[in-house]
Amino acid sequence: MAGTLNQDGVRKMPAEVIMKKVVLLGDSAVGKTSLIRRFVEDSFDDDYISTIGAKVSKKIIPTKFKDEDWEVKLMVWDIIGSQGFESTQSRHIAGVNGAILVVDLTKPETLKGLEEYWIPLLKDVSGGVLPTILFAGNKNDLIEDKADILETIDELKALETKYCRSLETRMESGCGGWLLTSAKTGINVEKGFDSLVLGMMEEHPAFDPLNRQMESMVAEGIYASSDRNTPRSIMDMIITDLPQIMRSMERSTQILQETIERLGFSKDDPTPENILNFIEMTLIKALDDGAKPHIVEDYRKKWFFMLSKVK
Repeated sequence: MAGTLNQDGVRKMPAEVIMKKVVLLGDSAVGKTSLIRRFVEDSFDDDYISTIGAKVSKKIIPTKFKDEDWEVKLMVWDIIGSQGFESTQSRHIAGVNGAILVVDLTKPETLKGLEEYWIPLLKDVSGGVLPTILFAGNKNDLIEDKADILETIDELKALETKYCRSLETRMESGCGGWLLTSAKTGINVEKGFDSLVLGMMEEHPAFDPLNRQMESMVAEGIYASSDRNTPRSIMDMIITDLPQIMRSMERSTQILQETIERLGFSKDDPTPENILNFIEMTLIKALDDGAKPHIVEDYRKKWFFMLSKVK
């Protein structure tokens, strides 16, 4: 019989194990990467590096739910935070079970980004039904006088009410609520993820794998229908396509980061010349890493053709 004996001689059954995908969403520099690092590694780094592509971190959370022991294997996705990269963002959002929506308490305008860009994108990919969500007001350690952020807190509460508690299709416990967090000090970071886990557990019985397939189809539709008439939209396409060439999201993210740093331009405001150099260097790295030459050439032609239409 499976299980182990506890100190009273009673056989204790092993914990049930489930996997959940979580994504952090919010504008660039609100602290998403730092929150993940604090949660997964219990560390903090003041140096800011903009996320390009996506990085997945893993952590197992033991939890008790309805008097049963569970192990929740979290796959925490850190994705590009700049607006206007819908193709790659939608692919990384597809299949998500929970989301932490992050604002920077020192920049109230990041609340606008949540309502006007991130929440609509999350709803589009998830077919209009939001997954379990938590709102995080980050960088609480930088606020000396809490009276300065009362208006921001009220707006954060209003977002939670609008997009979480008022959803008729969701139990209130399926929402993580809102918290003021600090990746630097660690305040409320673990509490926030724990809250999100419990919300996802509430929804677990209703989990439908077919929804994950539908979300991938929605993401592909966003990619196919995106207008490629600006340099940023071409960057979005390249960032989305590269994992298909490399057959590895991790390595493609490394290549993207290394190439951007070496060429020294902003992914948010590239010029056609920047992108031309970016394509050449990226594909050279792909070939050096063993990408198949005929696949590399196919994408080179595609990217150059799309770039040629940008004025």
